[in-house]
Amino acid sequence: MALKNYVVLKGRPTALALDDDDSPHIEVRMDVDGVDFRLAINARSAISPHDLLYRKQDPFAHPIVAGLRALPEGVTDIRGERPELALDYVRGDIVERAAMSIAPFQLDGPANDLRDYLEPVINAGITSGELVIYAFGERWGPEADVVDKYFGFLPGTGVHDIHMNQGPAGRFSRYNGPNQDGALVLHDTARDHWSAVYLAFQSQSWTTDPVTGDALHAPPEHPPTNAGFKPSLSIVAALINPANPEEDRETVTLINRSDTILSLSGWRLMDDEDRAHPLAGEVVAGETLRVSLAGSPMRLRNKRGAIALVDADGAVAHRVGYEKSEIAREAWTTVF
Repeated sequence: MALKNYVVLKGRPTALALDDDDSPHIEVRMDVDGVDFRLAINARSAISPHDLLYRKQDPFAHPIVAGLRALPEGVTDIRGERPELALDYVRGDIVERAAMSIAPFQLDGPANDLRDYLEPVINAGITSGELVIYAFGERWGPEADVVDKYFGFLPGTGVHDIHMNQGPAGRFSRYNGPNQDGALVLHDTARDHWSAVYLAFQSQSWTTDPVTGDALHAPPEHPPTNAGFKPSLSIVAALINPANPEEDRETVTLINRSDTILSLSGWRLMDDEDRAHPLAGEVVAGETLRVSLAGSPMRLRNKRGAIALVDADGAVAHRVGYEKSEIAREAWTTVF
């Protein structure tokens, strides 16, 4: 079953909020010809792997720009009114999976997570009033008696599913369909400059049925990586839930997959609250190193969390995330 209300919403951002529940989103309030809408932009997947795939195309010079420019502010029903504006990541010659990078939800450091990619351009547009956003996705509402929980306007209404909408298996496959993918197209009206942001989940297949949008093959075993990824050194396991007493008994295991000795001078591990544990010494080629977090401010939360491996230049070399359901039982090591 495809999306019910595949639309493009044209308007100007007026506020931004962040949530931190089980399915984090970047929330954007939109002024659409005097009416309030909300964009709910996924920032993390509910299923593993949790980090999204991200691609910013700048400049954006796709043929649909002329059609978008001519749209009035408001909601356009793509299927019913403008089918030529439909986006299809797989068949539309718009973005390739190999061109996408992993975008963690929130990490310490500059320009290394999804918030760092989206917040500055949206906040600049809020300040200037000169940014027009075209949000492709699924319309919800208007809900006459529901006050928007982030921005307080009534009726509650907006656009979500602003990401690839084909190729997942399992419970999300009911939303599959071709020619209904979500994205953000951004128009800086002061410079007449266009860019686009594409989002997808690592669990989605890019080989899909042209009629149903269902996955024909599993997604690639090895996803693309973020720009700072160092494939030679990776996080492979962690003791997240030690036997009581837990204090100072957590560990993180690294592996050197290269054929040379790697120095850890200047490297560090970080948790999802930006607490750091410095590393030192070397890792022999092909060997693992079990790092004890004893005495460290860094903590591994038992409900949900993330571990980042940061290199000596401050780039995120590797990152793993986990949910409560993925944590091994007490005193067992979780393998990533």
